[in-house]
Amino acid sequence: MKAPLKSAAEARGLIIDAVRTLMTQHGPEAVNVASVMRHAGVSRTAFYRQFDSIHEVFAEILLEIQAELLAESGEWITDPDAVGSPSVVRPNLERYARSLATHIDLLVPLNNACGNDPRLRKLWRDSLIQPFADASEASIIRDQAAGAVSSNLDPASTALMLTFLGEIASLELMGRQRLSPKAYADVVGPFWTNVLFGVVPDLDSP
Repeated sequence: MKAPLKSAAEARGLIIDAVRTLMTQHGPEAVNVASVMRHAGVSRTAFYRQFDSIHEVFAEILLEIQAELLAESGEWITDPDAVGSPSVVRPNLERYARSLATHIDLLVPLNNACGNDPRLRKLWRDSLIQPFADASEASIIRDQAAGAVSSNLDPASTALMLTFLGEIASLELMGRQRLSPKAYADVVGPFWTNVLFGVVPDLDSP
């Protein structure tokens, strides 16, 4: 007896789940249309009805992760009226890191694959880096208008620098060294507060 045909939504979900699993467990070299078909239990026709390429699957996955990470980044990023201060930076970073931890085992091999794939590098930059840089830039501009952040900082370049710092730190500290979200925030937090507010917080204070 033949298995029932999968709906378009079901096939799409199975394909995305297969790419996530193969990338996490076996790395980028294991991810191709044939391997995804086998793992997802879908035909080649079903795959190409949903996606034009593996890169299109990567793009959807990265956009899903980006939306979740932005939503969990805390009020400094998500609330246009929440003027920042040194006291909110570290909790925001830890909240972001807790969400990131659920995806880090996928993001590390995906980032490694970017080195050999210009299309994937562009996807990574467009999907993960630029949206966070844009959100951080808007927050810096807001805080400068409120007098909380020095007007001497260039919002765009400062936001991009902090975003790249967060990317590198998260992949290395959480992905490879397996630091906890709390430890990540303890390491990265002082850089953010020093750059934005000119202070280094006392991590031993309550």
